[in-house]
Parts: sequence; structure tokens; C-alpha cells
Amino acid sequence: MGSSLMAVHSAKLSLVGSTLPLQRFLTYRLSRLNAKLNRQAVATLKKTCDLKLPEWRLISLLATYGERNGRWIGDTAEIDPGLLSRTFRSLELRNLISARRDEEDRREVYFALTRKGRQLYEKTHPNMQARQQALFAALDAHEQSAIFKIIDKLEIAADARDGSRQSR
Repeated sequence: MGSSLMAVHSAKLSLVGSTLPLQRFLTYRLSRLNAKLNRQAVATLKKTCDLKLPEWRLISLLATYGERNGRWIGDTAEIDPGLLSRTFRSLELRNLISARRDEEDRREVYFALTRKGRQLYEKTHPNMQARQQALFAALDAHEQSAIFKIIDKLEIAADARDGSRQSR
């Protein structure tokens, strides 16, 4: 963190009669962090395979949870429906995932990894896992145990604030 951000971060906030500097907006800070982490992930993926970040996320979800329908994947990954559709199509065309229609509800499509998709996941996952471990190495044990609790609380607060999602 740059020294100017550290100074803003460590300063006591008095919200009465003052305005909050942009560097203290949680959404701004998370957006900056997200952009940096996404750039790192893209660079890692570029070195190990020919996947875009949304493609990696879908492959990783399918590797973890097995066959799932498109609605579940979109809700879980919180990917824009248009991007989700293009990502499914790209992965299908490269024979990394397969799609099948539900027999009872033909509108419902289920996706699964193909053998080629599973092999690509197994090749790429160790590099992405090492990246996660490097990030966690920047945190002490207490911070490591707290980070997901904090993120969960923030997600619940965001969901409650916008009313767009039910609790997970």
C-alpha cells in the first residue's frame, strides 16, 4: 500500500461535518484490489493455458461441484448473463465443457467438464492455487482466519442493502 494510502487508511475518521476521502470508500478500495488481483490472475492464466478469467472461473466451478445448470453457475459466479452465455459458448466450441438439456424442462441446460476440460483444470489449478497461497502469505494467522468472515458479512450487508439477492 502506498504511503499516501497508508496515511489516509490510518487517519481517524470523523464523519460529522466532513466528507469521506475517496481512498476511505470501501467500494473504491475493493474495486482497486479486485482490478489488481484480476490482472494477476489473467497473467497467470496466460502463462499456463489459453483461458480468459471468466472461462477459468466456470471451469473451476464445474471441477469443484460437477454438473450444474446455467442458472446456478450464473448465480454462483455472479457473471453478467451476456458474458455467461458467450463464455459457455466459447468453452463448448473448444470442447472443454459439454451441455445437455433437461429432459423434463427443455429450457434448462446443464453443463459439465469434458475430459479435455478436466485435464486443463488439473494443469492450471496448481498455478492458481500457488497464487492464492502467495496472497495468504501476506496475512498473519489472525487475518487469514478473519478475511472470509469479513467478506461474508460485507456480502450479506450488500445483499440486504440492494435487496437483489437472497442470503446464500
